[in-house]
Amino acid sequence: MSNSNIRFSLRSKLMLLSIAVLIIPYMGFDYLRQMESYLRDTLQASLVDSAYAVAGALNDKPRLFDTSFNEDESVLYVHRLNNTVQLDGYIDDWESYIDWSDAYHSGSSSTNDSFKLIISKNEHYYFVLIQVEDDELIYSTLDQSDNINGDHFVLVYRDQYQRLQKDYLAPSGPGLIRPFRYEEVLDAYGVEIRNKKNLTNTSAVWQTTEAGYNIEIKIPTYLIGQRLGFVFNDIDTTKQSSISTYGKKAYDEPGRVISSSRRIESIIYSQGRSEGRRIWVLDNAAQVLASNGSLRRVFPDNAFNIIYTLLLPPAYDYFKDDLAGASRLQGKEVIDALSGKTQTRWRSSPDGKAVIVSAATPVWFNNKVIGAVVIEETTNNIQIMQRQVLAGLFNKTLFVFIIIVFLLLLFASRLSSRLIKLNRETTEAIDEYGKVKGKISLSNSSDEIGELSRSFGNMLERLQQYHIYLEGMASRLSHELRTPMAIVKSSLDRLQTEQNENSRKEILQAADTGLQRLQTLLTRLSEAARLEQALQEADKEETNLNKYLQQCIEGYQLAYPDKLFNLIIPDNNLKLKINKDLFFQMLDKLVANAVDFSYADKEIVVSLSDVSGSIQIQVINSGPHLPEDMLDELFNSMVSVRNERAEAEPHLGLGLFVAKLIAEFHAGKISASNLKDEEGVCISILF
Repeated sequence: MSNSNIRFSLRSKLMLLSIAVLIIPYMGFDYLRQMESYLRDTLQASLVDSAYAVAGALNDKPRLFDTSFNEDESVLYVHRLNNTVQLDGYIDDWESYIDWSDAYHSGSSSTNDSFKLIISKNEHYYFVLIQVEDDELIYSTLDQSDNINGDHFVLVYRDQYQRLQKDYLAPSGPGLIRPFRYEEVLDAYGVEIRNKKNLTNTSAVWQTTEAGYNIEIKIPTYLIGQRLGFVFNDIDTTKQSSISTYGKKAYDEPGRVISSSRRIESIIYSQGRSEGRRIWVLDNAAQVLASNGSLRRVFPDNAFNIIYTLLLPPAYDYFKDDLAGASRLQGKEVIDALSGKTQTRWRSSPDGKAVIVSAATPVWFNNKVIGAVVIEETTNNIQIMQRQVLAGLFNKTLFVFIIIVFLLLLFASRLSSRLIKLNRETTEAIDEYGKVKGKISLSNSSDEIGELSRSFGNMLERLQQYHIYLEGMASRLSHELRTPMAIVKSSLDRLQTEQNENSRKEILQAADTGLQRLQTLLTRLSEAARLEQALQEADKEETNLNKYLQQCIEGYQLAYPDKLFNLIIPDNNLKLKINKDLFFQMLDKLVANAVDFSYADKEIVVSLSDVSGSIQIQVINSGPHLPEDMLDELFNSMVSVRNERAEAEPHLGLGLFVAKLIAEFHAGKISASNLKDEEGVCISILF
């Protein structure tokens, strides 16, 4: 694999690992979605609690709900004026109220005539919009008796002195209408006559439409008492009909005028309200007595970030509020509340841009429901809260992600450079022929790459030693093989010329000695290979080393009668799982080596001891010290410190190597050291 591929692979994997950081915002987002259900339940419970609190302040106060005691009486609801109304007969100024017009229809099946009525009020005037549907419009042409012979409206009301008044609106054409009133007076002869009196304090404008016409009226508030009604008289060529707002005979007692109660509003306001929350107070006919607050709220600037909108449902600060300015509520929760049960309802705004939750609870007086409190709020607050949490989570995660990616890239670059350097040094350390020609700079780092560089360095060092061994093996084999081969060759040469039979036997005996020496060399060369196979098949058994070493020393004393052996064993028996044959072979190599290098008059010491819970066997001989630089190499294959001499017994430096293999098979560690107090060498095995 090339360097560039290594760098790419590491960086790719680490970058892939860094992407796992994105799990954090995903888990947060999933948690937010699960939390939405909890927040909805909390919002609903909060609205119910607030409704209870407001209703508690209104309970047992019947004067605030005086319309509740005459359920059959019709009423006209007066909206609070929120904008300026220009008296022109058009509906542009009434857009915020138009959906809450009250409709009145003819009771006759022969006509489709009807009209819609909406009333608003400020401190000085009532403003009235009437939208009439009339299939045949006839203007009035007053005759000499001042009788009205065309379509007209009559304002029926109780004035501030509780007198019943009737003001007529009879247009003779589109435009301004002059209201008038009929008054009964006595003439000079005492006869009661009816006079028409034009009114200057009331103004009205009549405008035709495709379906009929509109009438806008402005009435001073001081004229109207607590009762007001409108009567529409439709004069057609073939028939005449009448429609009133109070559903009784024309000019009977009109209905009540209901407007927002200042006292109830002050109670609502004192209970406190949150931004984006609206409170309604209704009478027992679901008529609105007071309202306070708005469903709209100001959103933070970052609430509409496009990223959050993709993840979460959009939250709109503007949406269509179908109940704004309502004079009567008709939801299921209102019906349940007026029947004595607290209820909640979830609904969508008409344009689908908001989800509105409402809670309604009854208002009581003498165990009787006299009204209801309705509190509404949208879920936009939940969505804004989700966006704020998501924004914080996203921003923090993005910051952490950037830092982690930067650190991972830095780490990957550092890691790649170290691997590239190690790869380059390893490649350059060995030439094309497999010969070690350089070294690897060992890293001091404690991580895996540092450990790998040190392992490669040690491996190259051992490989270099092995090459040195191979290079020296030729000269050693040449030295060891030269003598027996020379003996065989010289014996054969002499055999050709020698005629004496006894001399020929001696020559053959010398040739046989050379061949035996060659056979010994071949046997020892294959000894290590045979030993490795034996180690794979060998079994171990628990053995008393005290008795085992005593038996071995007795055998060595017989094998080397000229040497004195001294066995040192502890009082307690030491046991170890060993293969007796292999263990004896290991001791045999150590003892033979000690005999070869020991002074003739010195004893060989074999000791068995317990060293901190480990078993130690030592073979000590008095003789020349080993070279210090050979102590660590002594147990390698074909390493020998013997002087070059043509002895009968060849030595290839395999004895201690075999001993090392057997010691390691028994989980032991073998080492050599020079004696400090005297001449001699100690071979130790620690199990």
